[in-house]
Amino acid sequence: MFIITILITLFLEYRQLLTNVRIKFNNSLQQYVGYFINRNFKTQREIRYAYLAACTPIFLILLTIHFILSFSTIFIIFYYIINAILFMLSVHILTWKEAAKKENLKNNNYNFINIYATHFFAALFWYVVLPSAIGSLCYLIVMSISVELKNKGLDLIVYNVVVDKMLFYVNVIPYTLLYLFIAIAGDFEAVIHHILQKRKHVTKSYYFLNITLKEVVLLAIGKDKFEITPLQNHDNDENDTESGMLQEEKFTPEIKPYIVAVLYRASIFYLGILALIEIVSIIS
Repeated sequence: MFIITILITLFLEYRQLLTNVRIKFNNSLQQYVGYFINRNFKTQREIRYAYLAACTPIFLILLTIHFILSFSTIFIIFYYIINAILFMLSVHILTWKEAAKKENLKNNNYNFINIYATHFFAALFWYVVLPSAIGSLCYLIVMSISVELKNKGLDLIVYNVVVDKMLFYVNVIPYTLLYLFIAIAGDFEAVIHHILQKRKHVTKSYYFLNITLKEVVLLAIGKDKFEITPLQNHDNDENDTESGMLQEEKFTPEIKPYIVAVLYRASIFYLGILALIEIVSIIS
């Protein structure tokens, strides 16, 4: 059933039939999250409680549905339908590719890589780990709360201590797996060597995970192949004389297809392993 759900989601995304439904779902999710964060937080503990309070109702409701419907032969079909719908709403398989087409890499932001990691890879990981889409929905709630709190302009220290740590904890496992899949899809030796080196300097920060992810992707495609000779800034010759040549890393436009190709191969390996696990579980 999981394989069928993935295939249906791929078809609907390819035909862009889920776009409007997901927009309405995301708007509803933001309204739901707003009930828990629409106030001024005075302590770090209050922010942590907001995360817990927002996730708890979803956890209890979906867990109840799981126990009621999954253990009844009569209602099992309804259970699968609910799971399939929640999967389509919370896991975006192809959204990152559309974002990649629209993104300009002139500033080296690579935002579509983050969309791939969060909306597809991590969301799917938590969907599989916890039953009845509890994992993927709670993951989306945590991500949504974090974005809203950041936009509220909370004190920078509070954000770094609480929100960034929360994002780290919900992403560290799926991101670590993603590094491995990207290594398999690209230059395995270079990526693994880099990860082992970074392990010595791990910090509990979502920013650290994102930086490592982009480094891993560039290493997987062979980053050195796409570097252009650093350019000198001729606007200020005095600064050039004092500090030497001002260098800025640039990449050719052709780098985007290589990034997309590596991520695409990693997703195929990822989905293939999940499909294989389900087939083995069905046979056994």
